[in-house]
Amino acid sequence: MTSFAQLDIKAEELAIVKTILQQLVPDYTVWAFGSRVKGKAKKYSDLDLAIISEEPLDFLARDRLKEAFSESDLPWRVDLVDWATTSEDFREIIRKVYVVIQEKEKTAEKPTAL
Repeated sequence: MTSFAQLDIKAEELAIVKTILQQLVPDYTVWAFGSRVKGKAKKYSDLDLAIISEEPLDFLARDRLKEAFSESDLPWRVDLVDWATTSEDFREIIRKVYVVIQEKEKTAEKPTAL
């Protein structure tokens, strides 16, 4: 990730995005990329999010995410990219400049019986 990358959205908008992600895909790392990270966003530019996983996101989760973002109070569209189904060329473009929006939740390890 480039060190100067910043996310060009308001704090309250970021809170909405994070809430939706935490509710629907807490087990995934999510990166923002594109114009809102590169400092080239216009007022209504979309927010590009990459759902990071080696396994494709299931259709139900993807549909729920799309619906939640569509029905939210965000003033712009959110575009979702499924990392597992993305070409290596596009992955390289995303890797150049991104901001981590959510880290994959770590599941607590169960203690082993002695």
